[in-house]
Parts: sequence; structure tokens; C-alpha cells
Amino acid sequence: MNAVRLNGDSLTGVVKIGGARGNSATSLVRDMAERIRSGERWVLVHGASGYMEDLCRATEIEPVYVTSPSGYRSRFVGEKEMALFLAACGNYSLRITQEFGECGLWGLPLYPGPGTTAGASRKDVLRSQENGRVRLLRGNRSGTIVSFDTTPILRAWNAGAVPLLPPLAADEAGPDALNVDGDRMAAAAASALGADVLVILSNVPGLLRDGSDPDSVVDRAGLDEWDVLESYAKGNMKRKLLAAKEALLGGVPRSIIADSRVMDPLTSALSGRGTELCPTSMAAVV
Repeated sequence: MNAVRLNGDSLTGVVKIGGARGNSATSLVRDMAERIRSGERWVLVHGASGYMEDLCRATEIEPVYVTSPSGYRSRFVGEKEMALFLAACGNYSLRITQEFGECGLWGLPLYPGPGTTAGASRKDVLRSQENGRVRLLRGNRSGTIVSFDTTPILRAWNAGAVPLLPPLAADEAGPDALNVDGDRMAAAAASALGADVLVILSNVPGLLRDGSDPDSVVDRAGLDEWDVLESYAKGNMKRKLLAAKEALLGGVPRSIIADSRVMDPLTSALSGRGTELCPTSMAAVV
């Protein structure tokens, strides 16, 4: 994925907001709208987990979550689940588009298809660690991003739109869409665009030293402190931290993990609230 450096001095960034309950897309959209009017250029990547859970309950499909041998938690997405996931992504994209419209801006969802942004390699088999044994789940419709084309994003910006990316990518081996991790999608977009910053917003204040203490946020750290940082990450935070690392390795100078629930969450994150990661050490994390 080759980086495309953009002309001009205005900030260019990618922000990702989780789809779980407790995340505030409304506050983020209003905050983004003000910053975009000032000349900044942003891409918004969103999750869909909350909408997916609602649809699973409505259709009486029990969601299946697995934890890999390396400790990463993910959802198994078979054929039935994929149909619901596509609908969940569409529902959340529509809501965000409407909220941008209320702010006088055009939110443009970019879905897999001709001229798509992300291409992925399908991971048909998921490995689940259960009671010390590894279980294989086949027929998975998820994938890992292996390519990213910035052209649709640049066209959206040139047309005056705000690009919206759901956690979907085109299967490089076939015509289907695949579920991909939204945090890593955001990292791929930020790296390919040569963005100034990646901001990952979730319903937690940042990377916590102690998961039970919201005041134990790691303020700043570098990749040379990775082992310590990784030891703090639990559950879904492991993927967010991995995405932050991938963006830095892809040439993005700053990755920030911060709270979506505060007022003006993007501005708050850029102002120092949350966990800021840079390529080299900035402060002790212990």
C-alpha cells in the first residue's frame, strides 16, 4: 500500500469510531464538521457491532465470538451472519450520513465494489482457543486487508464529501465483500493516505494500565515500549493497539486511542486526552 502525500498544510486525518453501544457518533460528527469547515480533511471509519447485535436478536441468530490462540477476540461471520452484517453496516452508515446532513455536509459511504478502497484476503477458518484446546470454525466471511486504493477517498474529498468507510473490503479472490476489522481498516487508510494522524475512538478513555481504573490511562508512549503496552491491552483493546502500531509502521506520525463519549471527542483526542503513540519513546509508561 503506497502512501499518497496530499498537498497543502491543513491537517489530514483518519478517525475511527466503534460500533458498540456507548459510542457517541453524534458528538463526533458535529466536531468533525467544525474541523472540516476550517479546512481539515478527514475520513471516518465506523464499526457496526451494536447494530449487528440488534439484528441478531431480532432474527434469533446467536452471535459466535472466538478468542484466537494469540488472544485476539473476533466474531465468526458465516453466510447468515454476513447478510446481517451488511445490513448493520448500512444502517450505521445511513445514520452517520443523516447526521452529517444536519451539519450541512455530505457524508459519502464507500462500499466494496468497482473502484473499491480496501481489498482483503479471506480467512475462511477461524481458530478458537477453548479450555486449552484449539477449535476450528470453517466458512468464515472475514478477511485481512492486503491492499488499499485511495482513489475513491480523493474523489470524495474533491467532490466536497466526507468519506465514510464501513468495516468491509472486497475479497481479492472473488466478487464477495468480507468483514474486516474496523480499527485495522482505519490504520490501512491512514497509512495509504500519508495522513498526519490516526484517531481511534471507543467507549474507554484510552489504553489503561489497570482495566478497572479509568484514571490509569497511558498518556504517551513509543513503539520501543511495545511489550509493556501490549501487556496492558485486554479484550478488544488488543486490536486497537495493534491498529495504532500498524499505522505508525506505515508512516503515520501519531496514533491516538481516546474516548468517544466526551464532548468534541476528536478535538479532545488531538488536544492530549487519551493515549498518544509515536514511533519513538515520549514518556515512561510504567
